[in-house]
Amino acid sequence: MTCTAAATAPVVDLPGAFRTVASSAWVVTTRSGDRPVGFTAISVASVSLQPPLLSFNVSRSSSSIDALLSERRAAVHLLADGQEHLARRFAASAAGRFPEDGSWTWDETGLPELPGVVARLAGPVHEVIEAGDSVVLLVRPEVTAVAGGTPLVHHARAYHRLEAL
Repeated sequence: MTCTAAATAPVVDLPGAFRTVASSAWVVTTRSGDRPVGFTAISVASVSLQPPLLSFNVSRSSSSIDALLSERRAAVHLLADGQEHLARRFAASAAGRFPEDGSWTWDETGLPELPGVVARLAGPVHEVIEAGDSVVLLVRPEVTAVAGGTPLVHHARAYHRLEAL
């Protein structure tokens, strides 16, 4: 019996598979000089308790990548139910992400801070891992604020309320 390999590689629908997963909605912020930088992320995860580490992914084509790699500090904000407008703002054009309307401030470490979030963790970039067309950043949080509340959820390209389980 003779086996032959397929002429083409199988199609992998990674985006389609991950659209089926409900994820928390986050905004990652940093700075570039005196300019605030940020973007919406759904890839934030706890990595280690000792030392405390979290991770998030960012595309190499992101308008935020250069600031993250040069500043080497970041804050992650877990958005609350009712903050879909922030998730959409930080997923849109970089020019409109930080309006001068009092909807954000600089924190004591010099990073942009969004009020009203469920939780916020901030600290230095511990490690940068090259990963295909993305980069995985490990951050060692030094500042943590947990207000509590109901998080905003992202599923199937839309934002949703987290209903009681």
